[in-house]
Amino acid sequence: MNFETINMGAYNLHLIKTKKFKTITIDVDFYREIKKEEITKRNLLKMILLDSSKNYKTERSLIVEGEQLYDIKISSSISRIGGFSNLSFQTKFLNEKYTEKDLNEESIIFFLDLIFNPQIVDNSFIHIEKQKNKLRQSILRIKDNKVKYAVLKLMEKMKGKPYSYNTYGDIEDLEKITGKTLYEYYCSVLKEDQVDVFVLGDFDSSKIKEIFKNYFKINTFKKENKKLIISELIPRKRTVHYREYDEVSQTQLIILCSLHNLTAYERGYVIKLYNEILGGTSNSLLFDTVREKNSYCYYINSSVKAYDNILIINSGIEGKNVDKCIKLIKKTLANLANGKIKNEQLESAKNTIISAIKSSFDNPIGVINTYFSKILVNSDDEKERIEKFKKVTLKEIEAVSKKVKIHTILTLENKEEKNEED
Repeated sequence: MNFETINMGAYNLHLIKTKKFKTITIDVDFYREIKKEEITKRNLLKMILLDSSKNYKTERSLIVEGEQLYDIKISSSISRIGGFSNLSFQTKFLNEKYTEKDLNEESIIFFLDLIFNPQIVDNSFIHIEKQKNKLRQSILRIKDNKVKYAVLKLMEKMKGKPYSYNTYGDIEDLEKITGKTLYEYYCSVLKEDQVDVFVLGDFDSSKIKEIFKNYFKINTFKKENKKLIISELIPRKRTVHYREYDEVSQTQLIILCSLHNLTAYERGYVIKLYNEILGGTSNSLLFDTVREKNSYCYYINSSVKAYDNILIINSGIEGKNVDKCIKLIKKTLANLANGKIKNEQLESAKNTIISAIKSSFDNPIGVINTYFSKILVNSDDEKERIEKFKKVTLKEIEAVSKKVKIHTILTLENKEEKNEED
């Protein structure tokens, strides 16, 4: 693959040339420092921009044009990357080498028309209520997924941290949004967000540059601010245990661990292997110890958020096993900190992660995400990452395990059991 970055003034255009795929994939990222009061607006904006444009005013017209462009795919998403909120628009279409001449340009123009040419009347978005209703339902449905809901309830306790915010937004904030205020926010996104554009496929670089120069309608110069990493949680002398109650078939146990004084190398490599060994797969220590050997839970896993300086352990258990499960998890963490880990466990974790790195290059978005990470945090390329993961030692795993501390515990329990206790 050949990677080239072109400074377009207001944004960077990243070209990833490869003959591996028959499609052209484009990813447009608008990102800025996350603010709680903006999350709902960004979620609504990603929906309403793909709903219509001045040139394609109805859903039917969008479908017809999409079919004429050989079933072009267009999507949008909101994600949080450390301290940033990323508003992303993506498209994938069949390369004109397999369709018709000039179809690449027509497809890109159609895609960018949705982003930059919305239906506006008197400086206001129209037909906003339909998308507000959809977003309202998405926010309300979070409670139906008890795992996500339990994690959200715990994160809310970490007031002020970017990961404490509901990524879908807030109902109260949603009700305040009008077509006019959303349009004002849309204009601020175009003027103030950092913007990176990735184009992946087999194309003429000069032609792609010319298309974006003519149709990517941003011309303001922006300062770069890439402070992704979120400050560490202040260590606690005693772990805090919150209890929430709801209609649940099994108790949800969420344990938040804080990470302290990680080096760049530990953040990029060692902590990821540590997490894989701890609870990343069905071969992990937590799965083997808590579920297989003791049958204390229905499931258990862990995930590391390196940019957030946290690690989360979550499990579904019977209410009577809460204390036993917590005790066994603490013992497992202590064993890792005391170096009770076998080389074959480390090698298995390495193989899993290296396989994931290799497989990511079989997917266009996986490739783009790898290069986006390189732009954001100057991460190593594929070969360097694989080699560095291979060289991680047991001593390095033991050293990083001493930097993992249990900070907060939350259990989401059946409210009927609470009533019985009362």
